[in-house]
Amino acid sequence: MSSKIQGAIAALSALALLTACTPSSSDPNATRKDANKTAKAAADPVFRVGAIPSEAAESASESTPSSQPSDATSSAQPSESADAAAAMPGAADFGEVTESGDDIDLEAGQRIGISVENADLSDISVTEEAHPRIAHDPGMFFDASGTALETDDDAQAGSSTTSSTESETADDGSKDAQADNKDTAEAVDAPDESAAWISTYGLVADSEYTLKVTATTADGDEVDLDATITVGASDGAPMSVRTTLADDQTVGVAAPIMLNFGSTVSKDFRDDVERRLSVKVTDEDGKEREVEGSWGWLYDDPQSRLHFRPKEFWPAHSKVSVDVPLKDVPTGENSVGQNDLTLDFEIGRKQVVKADAKSHRMTVTRDGKTVMDFPASLGAPKSPSFNGTHVVMSKAADYTMTSEQWDYETDVQWAVRIHNNGEFIHAAPWSAGVQGSQNVSHGCINLTTERAKEYYDSAIFGDPVEVTGSQVSLSTNDSDISDWVYSWDEWKKLSALE
Repeated sequence: MSSKIQGAIAALSALALLTACTPSSSDPNATRKDANKTAKAAADPVFRVGAIPSEAAESASESTPSSQPSDATSSAQPSESADAAAAMPGAADFGEVTESGDDIDLEAGQRIGISVENADLSDISVTEEAHPRIAHDPGMFFDASGTALETDDDAQAGSSTTSSTESETADDGSKDAQADNKDTAEAVDAPDESAAWISTYGLVADSEYTLKVTATTADGDEVDLDATITVGASDGAPMSVRTTLADDQTVGVAAPIMLNFGSTVSKDFRDDVERRLSVKVTDEDGKEREVEGSWGWLYDDPQSRLHFRPKEFWPAHSKVSVDVPLKDVPTGENSVGQNDLTLDFEIGRKQVVKADAKSHRMTVTRDGKTVMDFPASLGAPKSPSFNGTHVVMSKAADYTMTSEQWDYETDVQWAVRIHNNGEFIHAAPWSAGVQGSQNVSHGCINLTTERAKEYYDSAIFGDPVEVTGSQVSLSTNDSDISDWVYSWDEWKKLSALE
């Protein structure tokens, strides 16, 4: 039974849920009305909210959901008393009986478990008060037998993303209508026969959550539960997060969003970190643009690095807003995020450089129009340039280039770094005579001084530089920005949420 919860879940019996079955009538002619009266008299919905051990929660999240309704309710034996379900082994694993208005104390990193007896879950909303814009995970629903149920993959239990709540406006513009839209976005609908829900992600330290649950009885009556979950402070070591970009900075269309952590984020906690991050793209007038993109965890260097890149280059002339609310978010068994971070930057014109080692030319297009077409000299056969998409990283009017491998130290002008393996576009007046006909550099793209200055003045961080025609290609190793070396499918695999 691949859809049954195994391992720790089975050991705890946490999901052999607390359903009080309605005693069946011995009279085969009993009416539906009589049956409903018996159900109402037999039991009212009972909610339980508590912490689920991480091992059990992990086992639940990795189980295979079933798209077929369970027949556990129809096959269950009648209870001998209304208290029979509450006395079942494992009942306390979902916490004490919870009523509206209760305040529940849980610890950071724990998972929320919600169960209901004598009813089915209808919808759940979990909102983190300090960051109401953050979309919480949809978790996983289970029926009374512990069978995982299939849900809408797009559903989110918790606050909706900024784009869905802040950019949408009701047809009549009323505040009430806007509030209704927001409420709809926050609640995730439960599949039929849902008796329990377990969150996928851990709770944030020193925080408060508002919990709203609706359950439906066999008669169709809706019963609501409103409660507060309070999470105590953590004694974990603080881990900072910072970005290399600056607010209001204008960058090129290949610029990744780069987050650098003060230490190593444990792999077991990376999904908790990543799912809280949001990226919103708008045009110059503030209208939202749909841009497919993904976060990717690059190799630790030695601290953790998390980058975001779109599937294709950013749309030119866009604004990007990034929200990184990681304060007190567990980043390891003994560490938590030190700070929240926000970033607002702009994507400028689409300027793309193409340098061909075979034709010995470098062209520059800006918003689709060729603005430069220069003869150039790329890497010599013994020190070739690297094929692949480079990204402008920095530039300097005067720069001293050194190489232990090739044993030289040379002062150059108008140097634009396109990789941290030593590749630049720069002025090289000593090779002007062969530019356009031979490749003689140590991997750089050589231009005349005048042409290098013209290109230098146009270059900004994040511009793509595409090199072709060489016999070697860029590697994803040993690079600050290797985002575009990955294919899109390869890049998505770097996400902790895939």
